[in-house]
Amino acid sequence: MNAAQFLLSLVDASNGTIQGRTLLQKRAFFVSLLSGVDSGLGFDAYYYGPYSSTLDNTVAQLKNLDFVDEDDTPFGIISGGFEMRRYDYKLTPQGNEVVEKLRKTEEYKRIRDSVQKIEAAGNPNYFELSIAAKAFFILRKQRRPMSTEEIKREPLHFCKDWGSRRAQTGTSRYRTYFRIRG
Repeated sequence: MNAAQFLLSLVDASNGTIQGRTLLQKRAFFVSLLSGVDSGLGFDAYYYGPYSSTLDNTVAQLKNLDFVDEDDTPFGIISGGFEMRRYDYKLTPQGNEVVEKLRKTEEYKRIRDSVQKIEAAGNPNYFELSIAAKAFFILRKQRRPMSTEEIKREPLHFCKDWGSRRAQTGTSRYRTYFRIRG
């Protein structure tokens, strides 16, 4: 399954919409791991946890093909006068036609089952999934058990922004990873 098919399947399995770029990235990260579907996304350490530039490029391609709609919603001004926006993704009628064929594949079923597993773990929001994804990313790179305190210190080695005060808040949310993994 290629990245475009994976993304279309992911959005469809998520009730046809995903709210926010960060949530899209983190759901894609966990669903690719849980489902075992190789879509070539390739995640690296980034500000809010694992990030795939391939996923971003695929979103742009699917928007250009009119398979995915990206709606932006302004929701405030942050310090410095910059407007904050949330980008929501949903399938277009043309995207639904493609997904109709994908729904018959084994890969789609594994993606759908993985999305359901995330939802059963409390359907974590983008912030919770970001922390859980960072914890998992760190544990996978270290290949050894780590305490919560060790996990909190480790981001400094991957990406300077992972070690910021904001990134370290909500330590109890690392448990989200364990709820998803079961």
